[in-house]
Amino acid sequence: MAQFWVVFFFILLAVAELYQSVKDIVLPFPVYLGLGMVLAVASNYQQLTFLQPQRVTLTEVIEPSPLLPGSDLPLLIASQEVINDAKI
Repeated sequence: MAQFWVVFFFILLAVAELYQSVKDIVLPFPVYLGLGMVLAVASNYQQLTFLQPQRVTLTEVIEPSPLLPGSDLPLLIASQEVINDAKI
């Protein structure tokens, strides 16, 4: 268990020293934009669909019936009758 704490101490010391040396670095804005785009692509790499082959499935198109349910009249004629009845 003591070895763990010694390794943890040296890792923490290395991170503190690295932070001290990196905090004074000033990068131009385009570098930040480029790094941000790289980070966005890397974090969303699993959801990229243009890299994976597209699978197209064909489905059967079912056309609606031109008859109203419970009626023998075509839908267009039945709707015209409703409009004519409403005008009266």
